[in-house]
Amino acid sequence: MVVLKSFFDGSGKSADRHCGFLTLVGYAAPHVVWPAFEAKWESVLARHGETSIHLNEQRYRDMPVLVGELLESIELASHFGMRTVAATVNLGAYRRLSEIYLSPGRICVEFCINELLRQADSLSCFFDRGEEFYKEVNRLWNSDQGSDAPEWPELAKVSELGQVRDQRNVPGIQAADLLAWHINRSLTKSDHGVELALAANRTPGVFKLFDVAALFALKKP
Repeated sequence: MVVLKSFFDGSGKSADRHCGFLTLVGYAAPHVVWPAFEAKWESVLARHGETSIHLNEQRYRDMPVLVGELLESIELASHFGMRTVAATVNLGAYRRLSEIYLSPGRICVEFCINELLRQADSLSCFFDRGEEFYKEVNRLWNSDQGSDAPEWPELAKVSELGQVRDQRNVPGIQAADLLAWHINRSLTKSDHGVELALAANRTPGVFKLFDVAALFALKKP
């Protein structure tokens, strides 16, 4: 039986009309992998005089070296079963289309959780506090329990769902934020697109960009 523990964080806000992309990233691994990863992550930060990293809020004087060493921590954990999943909604395309019955947050979180459940018999999921993705999955996780016709049947395999109190104390959330920020930045500012960010991600994983074609497939028949 494969049991995974996962942490998710995103970049972008679907309600912000100036935001072009909404991205969700999740890192998942067997429970026994997380303590060693967390200890390694925290030791890297400590060597650089930091206690946490959150790229939407802070700039670091030694950013390239620090990020490189943090990515090495993720790569090491990947040898013991850590994997990545990520989804991005092109918000410009989403706003131009009508009759899409899922919100951008729901699109991202449903893709990510379903992909992880392809590899797991049971999954625990933890999100940064206040994220729109958590609100989407929590509503359905509660309403589908005991239902004869669940809206999202795969959620029956989610054994635990919650929000962390403070992402500064949770390396898994910080790792997800790191990649989500880079994906959005690559899509927004780089001619090379998201490949630049994914090249820095050193774990096996799946990424889905919901562009016009992918979103059109979600329209009501």
